[in-house]
Amino acid sequence: MKPWLPLVTYLSLAAVAFFMPEYSKTIATIVFFMALGQAVNIFVGLTGYVDFGYVAFMAMGAYGLGVVLYYMPQLGFAALPLGLALGVLMSILLAAVVGGVALRLRGAYFAIATIGVNEGVKHLIIGANIWGGGAGLILGSRAFEAFGRDTALWLANVGSAVLVIATGFMAVVAMYLIQVSKAGYALAAIRQDEDAAKVMGINPTKYKLLAFMTSASLAGLLGAAYYPLGNLQVFPENVFFIEYILDGLAVMFIGGAGTVTGPIVGGALYIIVRTVVGELLPGYQVFVTALVLMTTVILLPRGIVGTLRLHLPPKLREWLP
Repeated sequence: MKPWLPLVTYLSLAAVAFFMPEYSKTIATIVFFMALGQAVNIFVGLTGYVDFGYVAFMAMGAYGLGVVLYYMPQLGFAALPLGLALGVLMSILLAAVVGGVALRLRGAYFAIATIGVNEGVKHLIIGANIWGGGAGLILGSRAFEAFGRDTALWLANVGSAVLVIATGFMAVVAMYLIQVSKAGYALAAIRQDEDAAKVMGINPTKYKLLAFMTSASLAGLLGAAYYPLGNLQVFPENVFFIEYILDGLAVMFIGGAGTVTGPIVGGALYIIVRTVVGELLPGYQVFVTALVLMTTVILLPRGIVGTLRLHLPPKLREWLP
C-alpha cells in the first residue's frame, strides 16, 4: 500500500500554485486545512488521544520565522531557512516539554492539559511582552529588506502556498513511514489497549512522544508558512486562534482518522461546505460545519475514506491508504 494518490494530489496543487500564481492564495487556503488535518492525524489518528495543543505548535513555528525576519533582516535570503528551522525546533522543544508531562495523562485530562498549553503560552508572550507582546510583529518592511520587494511579494503569495503544500506532502510521507514501521504497530496496539500494550513490553510514552513531536514539527512548519511568510505579520490573537485545532480535528474525522488519504478528502469537503455556507448563510459556517462533522461521526464513524476502504475491492482499496 503506497500513498501515491495523496502525494500526486499535493504535487499537482503545487504545480498549479507555481505556474498559475493568481490561484496561489486560494490553493494555500484549501491545502492549509488538508495539511492541518494531516498533522493532527499523525498523533490523534494513530493514538486516539484528542490533542487541543496544536495551536501553540503552529504559533511557535510562526514566531520562529517571524522573529528571524523581524530582528535579523540583514541575513538576506538566509533568514528564510534559518527562520523555518528555528520555528520547527521551537515547536519540537515545546512538544517535548508538554508531551513529557501531559502524555502520562489520559482521556479528558490530557485534552484539558493541552488546552491550557495554548492559553498559557499565549498569555506569557502578551504579558511578558515577548516578541512584540500583544502588538505582534509587522514583517512587511523587514521582508522587503531581507528579500527585496518583488521576491518578498512572490514568497508571500506563491512561496507560501508551495510551502504549505510541501508541509502536507511531508505529513503524508511521515504518516506512511510511521504506519509501516515498528512505531506504527506499537501505536496501533496502544490505541486498542494501552495497558495491554504495556504488558507486552511496549513503552507507550516513548511512542506517543514520537508521534506527538513529529506532529508538532509539521504544525510548526505549517504555522510558519501560513502566517509570517503568507501574511507578513504575526499577531498573538491570530496565531493562537483555538478554532484552527477544531478545524484540524473536523477535517481528520470527516475524512477518516488514521488514514493517509482521509485529511485530503476531509479538507476539500470542509472548505467547500464553509465556502458555500459563507455565501448563502453568512455567519453560520461554524454551525453548519459542526452539523456536518456530527452527522459524519454518527453515520460514518470511520470517516469517508475509512468507510470506503471497508466496501471497496482489495485492488481499489490500495489507492486509498
